[in-house]
Amino acid sequence: MPASDEALMCQIQKGDMKSFDLLVKRWEKPLLNHCYRLVDNIELSEDLRQEVFLRVYRSAKTYKPIAKFSTWIYRIATNLCLDTLAKRRRRKAISIDSESQDFGEGFIDPSRNPDEMVVNTEIESQVRLALSRLPEDLRIIVVMRHYDGLKFREIAEILRCPVSTVKSRMVSGMQRLSQMLSKQEWI
Repeated sequence: MPASDEALMCQIQKGDMKSFDLLVKRWEKPLLNHCYRLVDNIELSEDLRQEVFLRVYRSAKTYKPIAKFSTWIYRIATNLCLDTLAKRRRRKAISIDSESQDFGEGFIDPSRNPDEMVVNTEIESQVRLALSRLPEDLRIIVVMRHYDGLKFREIAEILRCPVSTVKSRMVSGMQRLSQMLSKQEWI
C-alpha cells in the first residue's frame, strides 16, 4: 500500500528526497489544475505550482499532520493564487479572455463522434470563460468543490471560514454561472 501524504511529509522531515519526489508526482497535476482554474493562465499556473512545492519543501520541518495534507497544500496553493491575483489586479494586468487549455489525460475517446467533441469543447470553453468571470470568493469555492472534489468542510477549513459561508457562496456561484451560461447560444 502506498504511503499517505502525511507519512511522506514525515519522511521529508527526515531529509528523504525520494519521498518529496513522490509527493510532487502525486500533486503536480491536481495543483496545476487548481491554480489554472483560479488564475486562468497556464504559464502563471505552472509558476505557482512550483512555488507551492517550494513552500512545502521549505516548511517540511515545521509540518504537523494535524489536518489532512490535502487541506494544507490546497490552503498554500489557494493563498498563493489569491495573493498573485491581488497583485495583478493592482497592476491591472488580468486578461479575462486569455486562451484556455484542457488538462485532461490527453486521450481522445474514439467512440465519440467529431460533432459531439466540437460541441463539448465549445461548452467547456464557455464554462471556463464564465468561471473566470465569477468573483474570486465564489470562483474559489466552485473550483474546489466541482473540480478538486473537496467537501464543504474541507473547503471551510482551507479558507478558514464557516461551512455555512462556503455553502451559501457555492449556491451564489452556481446561480451566477447558470445565469451567464444561459445567455450563451450553444451549437
